[in-house]
Amino acid sequence: MARGEGIKKISDLFASYKKRFKAPQKSVILAFVEVVRDVCEINLKESEVSYTPSSRTLALRAPGQIKSEILFQKEEILLHMKGRLGVQSAPTNIL
Repeated sequence: MARGEGIKKISDLFASYKKRFKAPQKSVILAFVEVVRDVCEINLKESEVSYTPSSRTLALRAPGQIKSEILFQKEEILLHMKGRLGVQSAPTNIL
């Protein structure tokens, strides 16, 4: 791109960092709580969710009925998580 040909989006400038770095554990938990609120209309507490970065697995410590509803919509939640965090940082499983 020669000088003066156009303006780059700010998000494009950070694309290489998005590919290299993974989201911190707390960021994944916060994103999960938000996605569950948006998709299932369930308000989870951060203390009810744990995340293991090495296995990219989220674990729920919520009542059975809430956990069942979340697991019922597991695929859609994981898809939204990939959209928010990127493929590298998104969890791959919910227990």
